[in-house]
Amino acid sequence: MRLFTSDRSQQGSGARRGRRRCVPALAAMTAAAVVTPGLVAATTQVASGSTSPVTITLGYAGGANIDPYYNYVIAAAEKALPGITVKQVVYSTYDEQLDEMPAQAAAGTIPDIIVWDNSAPVGQYVQNGAIMSLNKLVSATGVNLSVDPAALVNAWTINGKLYGIPLYLQDSAYVYNLGMLKAAGITTVPTSMSQVATDALAVKQKTGKAGLTILDNLFHLTQYVLAFGGGWNWGKSIDSKANVAGIQFLVNLFNEHAAVLPDQVGASWDGVAVADNEAAMSDGGPWYIGFMSATAPKVSYELAPIPTSSGGQFVVTYGGSYSITSHSPDPSADMQLIKYLTDASAEHYVATDTAFGFVPAMTQYINLYRQETPQYARITNAVLAKGLILAYPPSTIQFGNALVSGFENIILKHSGTVQSLLSSLQQTYGT
Repeated sequence: MRLFTSDRSQQGSGARRGRRRCVPALAAMTAAAVVTPGLVAATTQVASGSTSPVTITLGYAGGANIDPYYNYVIAAAEKALPGITVKQVVYSTYDEQLDEMPAQAAAGTIPDIIVWDNSAPVGQYVQNGAIMSLNKLVSATGVNLSVDPAALVNAWTINGKLYGIPLYLQDSAYVYNLGMLKAAGITTVPTSMSQVATDALAVKQKTGKAGLTILDNLFHLTQYVLAFGGGWNWGKSIDSKANVAGIQFLVNLFNEHAAVLPDQVGASWDGVAVADNEAAMSDGGPWYIGFMSATAPKVSYELAPIPTSSGGQFVVTYGGSYSITSHSPDPSADMQLIKYLTDASAEHYVATDTAFGFVPAMTQYINLYRQETPQYARITNAVLAKGLILAYPPSTIQFGNALVSGFENIILKHSGTVQSLLSSLQQTYGT
């Protein structure tokens, strides 16, 4: 997304790991639109305040640093909420979760609650009625959203309706394997995309390893168009000069054999390639912190804002939330569980459980997380406050699949050009 992510895209060790392939998402999402009766049921159950025993399915992308967190908080929730039993639905990666969700929504097998971030095509799920508006449930349950950054809550609000209760703050960043850079004679991290290219080539020439890796999905490709001053602008500027420059930057490094896809070096996602000393640099985010701590504690790395082509820096600020799907039989009980899973004690746990690898959503604990996690020191509140947005085109799933397919054709089959790819995407998915 982990996004296309967020990898996730969710991250932690489950973040944006798999190479996402095209899925019949449009048909599945269209089929999911028939579930609107669940929205009516939600209002009835909130009013009735049903106390019958209920089993709630909770879906999330798992991993070595993710599973212990959910095992702990779910066990505590079941103890605190008599009558509620939680059945965990664990996807092996965030990309797998995003791949499977459309078909699950269409078939009615999607978990009652999903944990995801808004680098996913949330708007498309909203448009097709696959997830529920939470406004009435929030009011009935007394969930206090004022404790979270307003920007994070707003990110989950579409046309005045709320579709997610924040669990964690998230941002993109750049990750540097300092040992690999040092082996290539590089002692300071790049301050511009031009220097990223120079250093990537130096790593390849001096060590034989890749200077850069990228998980080829929409989320990660978007970081590079933003780095060159571009962006999708909700589909209005897909083929802009800046976007062409950002994708061409990557193509040039692949042509020089200084960049690799993770699976080209036997890695399931970019973090594994960095941890295994197969690639020196990658775009990433705080999900690396828990993963590196759990799987590669001896690897020296740095997490920093992403350098731009002009010598500036940026991150994309977004976040992860609990959403209730429209198939859920008891949304009132779902919200009671979500309220517990996002209260002060749960957020304090996010801040202090550094293996989990997420930044808490609750404002009072963000600085605590930074104190507990020195690797996050360079991602300051000021950097987060100026964070950019993803602004994907409306047909997000289809656009992402087409972008990835075209990008792979260029770098793997040497078929097509960046300009022709983005021009075609503008015609098909532009607004």
